[in-house]
Amino acid sequence: MKNKFLFLLFTLSMGYSMIAQDAEKDVKKADKYVGLYLLDTKGSKDKLAEAKTLIDRAYKDPSVAEAYKTWLVRGKVYNELAAVDNTMLIINSKAKLENKDATIITFESLEKAISLAVKSYEKKDALAILQECSQYMNNFGSNAHNNQKYDVAYKNFEAVLKTNKLLVDNGQKAILTNAEDINKQKYIVAICALSAKESKVATKYFEELELANYNDTTNAGAVVYESLYNYYSSIDSVKAENYLTVGRKKFPNESNLLFAEINYYLKKGKLSDLIDKLKLAISKEPGNVSIYSTLGNVYDNLCQKEWEAGNMAKGEEYLSESNKYYDIVLAKEPKNANALYSKGALYYNRAALVSKEANKLANDYSKEGTRKYNEKKVEMDSYFDKALPFFELADSIEGTDVNTLVALKEIYAKKGLFDKSNAVKARLEALKK
Repeated sequence: MKNKFLFLLFTLSMGYSMIAQDAEKDVKKADKYVGLYLLDTKGSKDKLAEAKTLIDRAYKDPSVAEAYKTWLVRGKVYNELAAVDNTMLIINSKAKLENKDATIITFESLEKAISLAVKSYEKKDALAILQECSQYMNNFGSNAHNNQKYDVAYKNFEAVLKTNKLLVDNGQKAILTNAEDINKQKYIVAICALSAKESKVATKYFEELELANYNDTTNAGAVVYESLYNYYSSIDSVKAENYLTVGRKKFPNESNLLFAEINYYLKKGKLSDLIDKLKLAISKEPGNVSIYSTLGNVYDNLCQKEWEAGNMAKGEEYLSESNKYYDIVLAKEPKNANALYSKGALYYNRAALVSKEANKLANDYSKEGTRKYNEKKVEMDSYFDKALPFFELADSIEGTDVNTLVALKEIYAKKGLFDKSNAVKARLEALKK
C-alpha cells in the first residue's frame, strides 16, 4: 500500500513536470515563430497567429508566470500584432482592428518583463520593444479618440506616459523630451478619461497638472480647475471651493469657470454675490437666455426675502429688476415657458403674501377690520389676475409642468372658476399615474 502511494505521488509529480515543460516549450515556440514572422512579414502571417495561440496559452501557467522570458515573448508577439493593426490604420483610419488591445497588452507584458529582468540587457531588450510600441499606442489612442472610444483612447495615451517614465528611469531615450510635452500628454489622458467617465483617473492627472501650474494658449489650464471643482464638489466642498477660487483668479475671463462659480453661489444661496457675476456672464454671452432667466430668478428670490422681512419698497425694486430680465428672455424667445411661468410666479407669490395678511384680519369683524380685509382681498385678486395669463400661456406651450398646473388650479379655485380648477386637477392626477 505504501509503495502504491509513493508511485501515485511520483506519477503526479511527473505529470506536473510534463505540464511545466509544455508551457516552457510553448514560450520557446512562440518566440521562434515570431522570429520567423519577422523574417517574412508578408508570407508568414500564420507564424504570428500561431505564436499568439501559444503564448496566450502558456503565460497563464504558474510554472512560467514569473519568468522574464514569458513576458518578453508575450510583449514581442503583441507588439507585432499591434504593428499589423497600425498599418491598417495608416491605410484606412476606419479599419476594424483585429487586436484592439494589442498595445495595452504589449505594455503590461513588457512592464512585467522589466520587473523580472536580472541582467541589464534584458531590460534593454524589453525597453526597445516598448519604445517602438509607443508609436502604435499613440496612433491607437488618436484613432479611438476620433471614433469617440474614449476608454481605449485614454488607456493608450496613458501607456505612452508610463512607457516614457520606464525609459527615463532606465537611462533610455525619452519619447516625451520635456516637461511641456509630458504635461500635454497628461492633459490628453485626463480629458479622454473624463469623457470615458473614469473621473478618478482624470482627477489624478488634473491634480498633477495643477501642481505643475499647467496652462497654455487655449486656456486648457482653466479646464483643469473646472474639472477638479466638478469632481470634488460632491465629496469635498472645501477642496472644491479652493480649486474654484484659484481657477477664477488665474482665468478671470474663462466662461466655463465663471458659470461653475455661478452654480456654486446658487447652490450656496449667495444671491447678492451672484448679480455682478451674472451680469459679467451676460457680457460674455449676450445671446444666452438662460443667464437672463437665472438673473431674473435671483432678483425674484431677493424680492421674496425682502417682502417676507417686511421691506416692501426694496422688494418692489427687486420685483422690477426680475421682471426686466424675464422680459428680455421673452423678447428673445416669446414662447419660453420657463420665463412665462417665472413671471406668473412673481405675481402669484405676491398674492400669496397678501393672502397671509388678509388671513390675519379674517377674525376681525369690526367695521375697520372688515374694510381692511376686503382691501387685502381685492389686492390679492389683482395679483392673481396678473399672474393668470402668464400661467395659461406657459401651460399652452408646455402642458405637463406640474408647478404651472398647481398654480392654475389654485387661481381658478380662488376666482370661483371651479369647472376649470377641477379640469386642471384631473390633469394633475393623470400625470401621477
